[in-house]
Amino acid sequence: HGCVSPRHIAAECRKYEEQRVENKSTYWVVFELLWRDYCKFYCAKEGEVIFFPGGPAKKDKKWSTFEKNFEAWRTGTTGYPLVDANMRELAATGFMSNRGRQNVCSF
Repeated sequence: HGCVSPRHIAAECRKYEEQRVENKSTYWVVFELLWRDYCKFYCAKEGEVIFFPGGPAKKDKKWSTFEKNFEAWRTGTTGYPLVDANMRELAATGFMSNRGRQNVCSF
């Protein structure tokens, strides 16, 4: 079907490490698969509440809003090239890499 299971990928990484060498690349492939599954099962358990203010913990937290800063972030005009490039790519193409998402959401 053109699909490769995460278990198969992890097993192939382990086999590669046993036959050749453990390295950062194989470690991170397996790590990202584990993180992917954790997020998938967490979201399945908690449902749409993960997107609500307060989240699954139902914390009542006041959010600070700075409209000017948010608009600069959203439009890719923060003055930080890494953030701006990713946000502009998203606006232009509807796509952003996983690393890009991690970078801009931490900004």
